[in-house]
Amino acid sequence: MNAMTNQANKSKVILGLTQILIFSLLISCGNNQLKQIQGVFSVNKDSLRVALRNQAQNDNALASALFNKVIENATIEIQVKDDSVKGLMFLAGTGTTINAKIIVRNDSMIAKMGTVLFVLTPTTKGLVLKNTISKIGFQLDRTNQQQLSADTEKAIINYRKVEREKKEFEENLGKWQKGNFVDEFGDKINKSYAYNIQRGTHENSISVGSEVYVKTHVEGSFLYFQIFNSSMSLKENFPDSKFGTIKIKYPDGRVESERIFFFENTVSESPDDKNNLIYHHIINNDGELKLLIDLSTASDYYSDKYLFSIQKNNLDTILKELKN
Repeated sequence: MNAMTNQANKSKVILGLTQILIFSLLISCGNNQLKQIQGVFSVNKDSLRVALRNQAQNDNALASALFNKVIENATIEIQVKDDSVKGLMFLAGTGTTINAKIIVRNDSMIAKMGTVLFVLTPTTKGLVLKNTISKIGFQLDRTNQQQLSADTEKAIINYRKVEREKKEFEENLGKWQKGNFVDEFGDKINKSYAYNIQRGTHENSISVGSEVYVKTHVEGSFLYFQIFNSSMSLKENFPDSKFGTIKIKYPDGRVESERIFFFENTVSESPDDKNNLIYHHIINNDGELKLLIDLSTASDYYSDKYLFSIQKNNLDTILKELKN
């Protein structure tokens, strides 16, 4: 009986040692692969040109001048240090910062760059990056640099700032916030207001469902709406000094219309209407209102319609802060 027990114990020890040896070998293989790609690498634009051409499938997919401009302005520079990769990918006007761990899986080195997984494969000149989904691959050439270039480092700082601001913007959509009025010089004055920003959709005779952002602010007992394009860089163009109507759909399904006034690309509940349906609902009730602004109700020259939602959310808290 003791002999059998001893034999079983020996088998367990041997199995344990074997597992440790295999695990050590896997780590060693991973480390050897990682050692081959230590350093700073920059995109080989000829390789990138071929990869994008193959993806486009034919020369007519992109205008030649535009395509060449995209390649010319492309920046892809990464630094691999130990088991980490950092850098910047900028292509076709879109930038993504990189700061990721490299995972060795089934003899492949994988890193997440932005929202995409890439396989890193060593070559004699540097390494190849291949998108795991689209299978697009291109060459990154090894450089003599020890660190990322100053321009890339500066761009990374700027992009990370933009990424933080974008994340904060997304998190605050639909929430009421405190804003400051400004004077004619653009300087803040000691007067604040409550506002929120919400996504909406825009349609007209030539487009349907394009994205817009609607800024709503409270002033006195009125609500004011400004609508911006998808980049928040331009206000949408409205009829000027015209009355129109807005449709309101309540949480219980009822639909009512209210008079509104267009002035300097801003929409307000009509100043001569003491009822102010939207304002009074938002102040006194929870639940989402769906709003439809139809510019054709103010001018025959417009066919634009804007659909968005609004609700009380944290408005009471912000209005209380403004009073204090």
